[in-house]
Amino acid sequence: MKKIFLRALLLAAAALAASASGAPARQRKAHTFRCTDRNTSLHFVVYENGSTLEVGRMYVEDMQVGLLKPEHAGANVFKAAVVGNAAANVAFQLHKSPGRVMVADYGPDASRVEVCKASYESRIVLARHHSTDGIYQW
Repeated sequence: MKKIFLRALLLAAAALAASASGAPARQRKAHTFRCTDRNTSLHFVVYENGSTLEVGRMYVEDMQVGLLKPEHAGANVFKAAVVGNAAANVAFQLHKSPGRVMVADYGPDASRVEVCKASYESRIVLARHHSTDGIYQW
């Protein structure tokens, strides 16, 4: 009985040492942009794993109305195209500082329009589960 207990203890210690010496876990962050001056029911959340932007979601009245494909578009800006949007050249620009949300047309006649001033918050989150389509559900 003592030998079984000692072996189990040694295996547990080895597993703990192996997990502690491995690469550090990548932090998952949620970047939230909430409209504050007009369109106040609108907000966006972009999820980041390490330094990779994974997915974004657009909400109206706290109901998800769109899935976003985010990418970095500068030091403090995310470009987030709506998945399934027929207008391939149009995307949201989510600015951290100063906080604002814009709609941009990246076509030949490039232009952009401010949707709202926005508050910005970044926080560490944990994934709930991983779906079969490869998109984390938060």
